[in-house]
Amino acid sequence: MHNLNTESLGIPLAKLIGLAHLQKERLLNQYLAPLGMSSAQFKVLAAIHYYDMNSPVEICNYLSINAGSMTRMVERLVKKMLIEKQPNPEDKRSVLLNLTSTGESLLKQCMDTMDNDVGPLLVGDLSVKEVEQLSALLTRLLP
Repeated sequence: MHNLNTESLGIPLAKLIGLAHLQKERLLNQYLAPLGMSSAQFKVLAAIHYYDMNSPVEICNYLSINAGSMTRMVERLVKKMLIEKQPNPEDKRSVLLNLTSTGESLLKQCMDTMDNDVGPLLVGDLSVKEVEQLSALLTRLLP
């Protein structure tokens, strides 16, 4: 009986996960562009709203982006009046980020776009059961 080499299975799996990620990013950028948003901007707003992340450092770590990119992103989002910066009462050297009412409204539009346009394209013709299975399998791969 031949033993399957699980090490070699990781390479095609990594490629497929990477390609799925690229497809998701393309779709996000395509469908969020008419709203004046990029996928990166959307993810920052979502991190603040849905995951209660108010610290730029926390968001950097969560989204795996560097501090310089985050600083530029925050400035763009402040300029668009989607977020506001406030001094951190616990650490005067840092700031806390919060969505403005405009940011909350735009995030809702983005989520509607995700539900109505991006999500269906990501799952394609997979059945609900297949999507649930894929989701469960991918979740098991996460630490």
